[in-house]
Parts: sequence; C-alpha cells; structure tokens
Amino acid sequence: MLEVSEVTRAVTLPDGSELSILRGVNLRVFAGERVAILGRSGAGKTTLLNLLGLIDRPTSGSIRFRGQDAAALSEARLAKLRGASVGFVFQQFNLLENRTAHANVVMPLLYGSPKQFWQRERLALEALRAVELADRADQLPRQLSGGEQQRVAIARALVRQPALLLADEPTGALDVGTGQLVMRLLARMSAETGSALVTITHDLFVAATAERILLLQDGVLRECTLDEAEQALRADAREREATELRDRV
Repeated sequence: MLEVSEVTRAVTLPDGSELSILRGVNLRVFAGERVAILGRSGAGKTTLLNLLGLIDRPTSGSIRFRGQDAAALSEARLAKLRGASVGFVFQQFNLLENRTAHANVVMPLLYGSPKQFWQRERLALEALRAVELADRADQLPRQLSGGEQQRVAIARALVRQPALLLADEPTGALDVGTGQLVMRLLARMSAETGSALVTITHDLFVAATAERILLLQDGVLRECTLDEAEQALRADAREREATELRDRV
C-alpha cells in the first residue's frame, strides 16, 4: 500500500550549509498492518511522518502510495489523495476549541466525496460511537478529559475511512493508563477498518503494541526487536548526556 524507496530529506540552514535529516529510508507498509517507528528526539521522526503522509516531498528517492508515484502528482492531486486516504492523530489533539466533539469529527467530511458530505452528520456520530463517545458528542473540547479529546481526534482521523492512519506520539500528552487505552483503541480500530497504522514514537510501550518495529537512527530506518530498540535508545541517551557534559565543561 505504501512503498518508500531510498528516500532522503535535507534542508538548507541559514548559513547556507545543508543538514541531512534522512539519508536513505526504505519502507513497505501493507494494508491493515501495524508498524511502530522508534527514534530519539531529533532523529527525524516527524520529518519522516510528513513524507509518509504526503505533506512534504523528499529531496531524493520515491514514495508510492497505493501504486501512485507521489512525485508525479500535482499539489492539488496530492492534497486530494492525502485527504481521502490518510488520517492523522497528533500528540496535542489539534481540536477546534469552539466546536463540539461532533463538529470536530464532521470537519474532514466537508471536503469529502458528495456522499460523505451529505451523510456527514450520521458518519460523524458513527465514528464517535466507535470510540465510545457518542454520549459526549455535544461537548466542547475543554469539557472533555485528555483521553476523551484524543479519542475524538481518532474518530476525526478515521471518519473518512483512510487507507493509512499516521499517529505522531499519540500518547505523549496522556498519563500511562490513558495512553494504554488509546493504543488499544487505535489497534482495534485499525483491525476493524483495515487501515494500516504507522505510529511514530519514542515510547517502548507504544511500540510494543505494533506487529513490526523499526528504528530510525542516523537518518536510516531498520527493522529491529523491541530489545534492540531499547538498547539503541539508551545508547543514544548516554551519548547525548556525554555531549552535554563536554559542552558544559
């Protein structure tokens, strides 16, 4: 469903030098699969998510989504494909504060197919029912707990039945218990809808809920076990601490 081949991403710094973030990423994701991408802060996880979600374009390499080469699509066609086929769940929920839970879930349907548009009220309520929040449909975000807000965000991401669901640190703003509930919900919704779920995280518990674990390190993505990822993250943490100590001295 999603194929990433030798993708690189570099940015030009204010002094004119080039910073290489991704150095040659390869990834294949199949329909209904649950994948976790682990990496330390600053490893390029969000950069990779923006590429997978067709928000950004790579410096080199190719991204094929459901057989279509993203590089061959205009910005308008890319936006249409992204809106119809990709759902996003973010750490900070990104709900509209002055809109009810139901209105927040309706929003993507305003840009959907004619059928989705005319059935938007029912489809939004069904999505809220799927995350067990139909009884909170008329509440504003400030009237909901953090876990409930994230469940609204999940309903919003899934309401158009996307082929790919991208979750960026989805439990980062939640306590441990609520985070576990949210991850179980994401896994269940992925299984029920057939959406592939790619979770970007630095949390080992979150990664453990996936079927496949990959580690983003030094700009390259590689498959690994949970233990290998834990060891790599600990080594990175020790290296950062040593660097910070040298800088202070």
